[in-house]
Amino acid sequence: MNSNDYDVVIIGGGPIGCITGENIKNGKVLIVEEHQSIGVPLQCAGLISKNGVKELGNPKGVVNRIRGAYIYSKNNSVKIGNEEIRAYVFERKVMDKDIAIRVSKKCDFLLKAYGEIEKDKNDYKVKITHLGEEIYLNPKVIVGADGSKSITGKKLGLVNNKNREILSSCQFEMVNANVDEDFVYVFLDKRYSERFFTWIIPMGKDRVRVGLIDKGNCYNKLMKFINENEIAKEILRNATIIEFSSGSLPIGYLERTVKDNVLLAGDAACHVKPLSGGGLYFGAMGGKIAGEVISKYLNGEISRLEIYDKKWKEKFGNEIKNGIRIRKIFLKLGNDTLDEIIGKLAKSDLIEYINNHGDMDKQASLAMKILKSLDFGIGFRILRDLL
Repeated sequence: MNSNDYDVVIIGGGPIGCITGENIKNGKVLIVEEHQSIGVPLQCAGLISKNGVKELGNPKGVVNRIRGAYIYSKNNSVKIGNEEIRAYVFERKVMDKDIAIRVSKKCDFLLKAYGEIEKDKNDYKVKITHLGEEIYLNPKVIVGADGSKSITGKKLGLVNNKNREILSSCQFEMVNANVDEDFVYVFLDKRYSERFFTWIIPMGKDRVRVGLIDKGNCYNKLMKFINENEIAKEILRNATIIEFSSGSLPIGYLERTVKDNVLLAGDAACHVKPLSGGGLYFGAMGGKIAGEVISKYLNGEISRLEIYDKKWKEKFGNEIKNGIRIRKIFLKLGNDTLDEIIGKLAKSDLIEYINNHGDMDKQASLAMKILKSLDFGIGFRILRDLL
């Protein structure tokens, strides 16, 4: 492998790195993946909206179809959904590999390889460590699709603790669960997760993923949820853990995701829904935009990559910004206030509106409508919590 063999090197072989490569119309592309197999380790709940599935190219791996959600607070609950299929649950190992197989027709892969950017005169080059060997490449463009902790973003100085927050996740796959397979279960209860939420996602008739996201100590918090929450205890009474996974989630908004000849994509660019943690829908859209911009750059149609920032912000930047604003409100609400909001929502005519018009990819807009509809009493309580 010679230093100028590739026009583009993508660091990270997950779905977003792959989709970025797939959408580069010209030039030779190498995707560098640190793990020995695509799709492992599992770091995702695998619940993807219909639009997200479309953006990913309708990959294989669907194990269940979801019509709605049961949302629980400390003492109240609300059911949202109808007969319409709203999301799909994927076996991520199958999905990721299917996307990689599709992309391999256009891009080369190098597995068990660690890619790292290094400054080289006016641009950046890539140092690849592969099975004890060091390889240096000088591509025209480098893509950092290296996930939530993005070493690429940190080295560029684009990612820091001021413009994003890193949360931890913990998840079990369990079998022999007693579950309504058509609905996910979401628990907005700060006794278990102070900064996000807990979930039970059906993978079929008696198979579920049970997990949570929070600031830390997630394993112990998840065990507390399983052992103490009455709904979880009933669903999981006879269930057995067959897989354990953990990961991290970036919540934030990066003003810049491009520097010199390097751009960030997916979780590395914080292209994540702040209210649910889903990264595949925005990530896939961002990956396509990145591929389009890189293609024009390689063709000589544009001389700089900065237009990438402008384009993804136009597409979904406001949804991320608004989601962060709503999340800041959520973080300041007490458990009793959350409980009252869910109780009022369950009795309101908003449920019909959500069932008919709700979009799980535009969560901030929906959350804002719910907050605006609250009566004076809850509004006063929210104001008290914020102060």
